[in-house]
Amino acid sequence: MDGKARLGQWVLLAIIVVSALSELALVGLSVQTGRFKGSQIGRVLLTGWLLWRVWDGAAWARWLVAVLSLVAAVFAVALGIASPAAEGRPEVMALMVGVGAVGVAFGVGLASPWVGAYQAARRGRPDSVFSSGDS
Repeated sequence: MDGKARLGQWVLLAIIVVSALSELALVGLSVQTGRFKGSQIGRVLLTGWLLWRVWDGAAWARWLVAVLSLVAAVFAVALGIASPAAEGRPEVMALMVGVGAVGVAFGVGLASPWVGAYQAARRGRPDSVFSSGDS
């Protein structure tokens, strides 16, 4: 594995760790407040499966998660700006901008050529960064 692919591995590992910790925090908060629902298990499993597919070299999963991250970022910032709940509450706006920034970082990180190089190395093929093949 070359240096570009190794950097992609670290970028992907950081995204997976932050995602896993965020999911665990959301589940923990839901349990603590008594609002835990069974549907949350499905969301956590789907997130874990998609991130596993990205780690395993599936280009389609990489691009799907990148696009979803960017869409979520735009939605979070738009919600922070347009929501009446955020009006006069800078901490809510700051939270939504923070969520948006994390979403943009995830999307850009996943779309980076480094992650593409890691996925190509993981699949064992010197595919292009924009390859649509998966393992």
